[in-house]
Amino acid sequence: MLTFHHIGIACRDIEKTKAFYLQQGYTATPTVDDPLQHVRISFLNKEGAPRLELLEPLDEQNPVARTLATAGVTPYHMCYEVRDLESAIAELRTQRFLLVNGPVPACALENRRIAFMFQKNTGLIELVESHSP
Repeated sequence: MLTFHHIGIACRDIEKTKAFYLQQGYTATPTVDDPLQHVRISFLNKEGAPRLELLEPLDEQNPVARTLATAGVTPYHMCYEVRDLESAIAELRTQRFLLVNGPVPACALENRRIAFMFQKNTGLIELVESHSP
């Protein structure tokens, strides 16, 4: 079962994009660099609104940089929390999703494992493993 976690937004300058959302009443987590994913990340939270993850590429080979080059600042992925990452990946593969990255630990998410999957009718989704019981 997939449980909504956040919307990832590709941005060129995390501080400039963050400033807009702070003016709208969001609060931000500290910005962290994830060298494994080659991105700078900050989460934004607001009561009654979806959680947002701002993603700024650390290099031009990053998929986020390629998205910015073609689409500009834009929603990049939807993230869902799952209890069992391997089972979720296996189930999504039966629905013609391709595993494009992971599973790998995500420093911005308490080193919980994540995986990115893509399906042409759905787009890019991220799966994040739930905290251990």
